[in-house]
Amino acid sequence: LFGTFVETPLPWAVSVRVDAAYATLDDLAGNVVFGASRLGSGSDVMARYMASQFEWGHEPDVRVVGDIHALVNGVQTRTIDAFLWERTTMQRHYTQNEVRYLGTVRPPWPAFSYAAQTQFIQAHGQRLLAFMQWAQTATRNFMSDVEQNSSFVCERFGYAQSDVKAWAEYVRYSEDGRVDRAKIAKAVKVLERAGVVQGVDVDGVVLTPEA
Repeated sequence: LFGTFVETPLPWAVSVRVDAAYATLDDLAGNVVFGASRLGSGSDVMARYMASQFEWGHEPDVRVVGDIHALVNGVQTRTIDAFLWERTTMQRHYTQNEVRYLGTVRPPWPAFSYAAQTQFIQAHGQRLLAFMQWAQTATRNFMSDVEQNSSFVCERFGYAQSDVKAWAEYVRYSEDGRVDRAKIAKAVKVLERAGVVQGVDVDGVVLTPEA
């Protein structure tokens, strides 16, 4: 990791079948199959993180079914029982009554970080720093007037303007792009406890590019 793009954690919505009997997130602690887009993806990692944080005492049963459309279909056809996906992205599916919202899980790590091979960071530090500065300027301009700038997102990705505004309320982009080593260390600990990673050296994960 050589930088932070989005400082705030990504809120992950837990979705189930519309007529499912589950009333709380802890109701998923039993014989439940979670869907994931692929192994190691956010939907996979968050199911494991959720089971660990809620102290269910076992690793969740995770089945790879594909992208968001496959996950929605998987719940509807009972191939899987639940899945986790970014909260605002899911709103259209709730509005159309395709699946039901059960709750939100927030991990203790930044939503998006910059990463590259060690050799590339060491050889192209100035280019990476310039890239991050460009990204910071672009996101700062976008967030300065979300109502006006949201039209692009709505037209390009099909989101309702109200959903874009809701997203902007909980998203905070990094102002300086620096990696918070304490947050990364905490993330490593909880991911190790969840069985996602093992033996990670935090000092070896973070590398600051030099101009």
